[in-house]
Amino acid sequence: MPTRWTALTEAEIMPAFDFLTMKLDIVGFDREKETMVLDLLKNRTRTQRYRLHQRFLKHPTEQAALDDKPPKLTKERRLLERCEINRNNRSKLTVLHNQGSRTFVTLLHELGEKTGKQLDKIEFFPPTHCTDGKWTTSECEVRYKSMLDVQAKSIAEGNSKTANECYDKGFGYGPKPPRKNSSANIKKLEEALRDSQIENTRLKERLGAAETQLDEFNARLANQDKILKMILSQHNLQPPTSD
Repeated sequence: MPTRWTALTEAEIMPAFDFLTMKLDIVGFDREKETMVLDLLKNRTRTQRYRLHQRFLKHPTEQAALDDKPPKLTKERRLLERCEINRNNRSKLTVLHNQGSRTFVTLLHELGEKTGKQLDKIEFFPPTHCTDGKWTTSECEVRYKSMLDVQAKSIAEGNSKTANECYDKGFGYGPKPPRKNSSANIKKLEEALRDSQIENTRLKERLGAAETQLDEFNARLANQDKILKMILSQHNLQPPTSD
């Protein structure tokens, strides 16, 4: 099996397309879709090669690397690894809420019906981060006090912005930063990439047609030159010179 993507032959790549058409109902599997699939396979292959290379570099000798081959991941093993990653990520959190898998929207609606008003995000912070009068973490208490301090300062300075308008997810209260990697931006980038690929395909087709026309013109020109030489030779004439 070749170690580089560029060394793969078409016969070695085509089984991937056969697998896709077998597993997925793809309509109109044209050249454009084929190019996108090839790019995806190429990137995934390079990523896997990089990971294997990094694993190889951790061993002192080549034989040690061969003896420690990566295990074949099963679906259960992937699930266990993902659970372990999620567990480690949760252990790094400093601000924990007390709602579990329950959505904040549900609690916000219930509190609104109970209190008769719509809570802002500062007022909504204690019910979601405090249980039986105790904060879930000390960082939650620090964040809440910071919210109140900044809100009091904002009111003293005559700032007319509400808590929701100034809410900052990271700090709790402050200017809300613009979203940089929103799904809308990603979708626009994907559409722009798709349009550029379509335009690139059209340009290649036009270039191919132009090259075909040029070849036909050169062939006709060569044929006419041959006929001209034949006529001149029959009349014992010399072809005209550039002088």
